[in-house]
Amino acid sequence: MPGSFTIRSPQSNNEWATVKQLLIAYRSEFDDQTCFTSFEQEMDNIEQYYSDLEKIKLIAVEDASDTIVGCVALRPFTPDVAEMKRLYVIPEYRGYKLGRILAEAIIEKAIEQGYHSMILDTMHEMQSAQQLYFNLGFHTIPPYQQQDESKVICFEKIL
Repeated sequence: MPGSFTIRSPQSNNEWATVKQLLIAYRSEFDDQTCFTSFEQEMDNIEQYYSDLEKIKLIAVEDASDTIVGCVALRPFTPDVAEMKRLYVIPEYRGYKLGRILAEAIIEKAIEQGYHSMILDTMHEMQSAQQLYFNLGFHTIPPYQQQDESKVICFEKIL
């Protein structure tokens, strides 16, 4: 059973490289790439992409092993609306509430940044993620970026 975790931003080139590998693994779990808009742009130079002060990337680090086991991101959608992106926990660390901890941390960052709401999209097959979002107070909304409703569910939370 995993021990304690620290939620923070990546702090070195090696950590950014690990985050990139995590996200590539995340993407490979799905045949449908609908939720991976802007993925290539983000992966081209992930550290530079998140150097923009309006974007935030958080990681979950297992304290005992100093291993990055999950991540989440925030980017501006409009001046009042933040978008949660790339919530991911590696399979062997699922079931320990890390997805919830990461989501709560990025929601708190959005509040600190002055956003009024947070949006996100997820694929229909991501049932656990959808339940998490409902439990965190998100509600479903119509697509906000021409997403295909047959493949994607969109959510919003008023902050």
